[in-house]
Amino acid sequence: MGVVPDPVRLFVAVDAGSVAGAAPAHITLAFLGEVAPERCASIVAALKTAAETAPPFDLELNGVGAFPSAERPRVVWIGATEGRAAVEVLAETVREALASVGFPQDRKRFHPHVTLFRVRSPADRRRARDLLEGALAPPPSHRVRVAEFVLKESELSARGATHRTLAAFPLRGASGPSVDPAADVAGSTTSGRER
Repeated sequence: MGVVPDPVRLFVAVDAGSVAGAAPAHITLAFLGEVAPERCASIVAALKTAAETAPPFDLELNGVGAFPSAERPRVVWIGATEGRAAVEVLAETVREALASVGFPQDRKRFHPHVTLFRVRSPADRRRARDLLEGALAPPPSHRVRVAEFVLKESELSARGATHRTLAAFPLRGASGPSVDPAADVAGSTTSGRER
């Protein structure tokens, strides 16, 4: 009997460049978890189809928040403002494509963000409180042109996760009507400790 390849931990993301001086950041569109290597071809085919219909767009990251709440932060993030509606539509398109090849859609509401840091120590808690209460200035606003999304592999280690891009999917859809920025804001190799 031959050696069975290990499953890989995969997610689909939009690269967001360097945010707040951190290493290259991303917005996770869909998390697939541990995936058997033989399923990768069908994932890539589904994602190619999704990219054919999605148009490129501009995205602005601005303002901080926390999950699950500002009172009990475990993850501190910078959120999407301008372009929020477009990235939400892209996430839905990607998730539907993945559902078509057997990956159930996440039931949680998609909240487009880039993780700044995870709260793991008393120093992290103080930093989170200071950022969320305005004692520390938030990271500067950051703009990025979203012209593709990527399939990434995540390798976990004691130092955090290392992400490697396996495939890129250029957005080829025609640009639709512009989105009202006011409506957009309503509802308002990478190394790091993010999924």
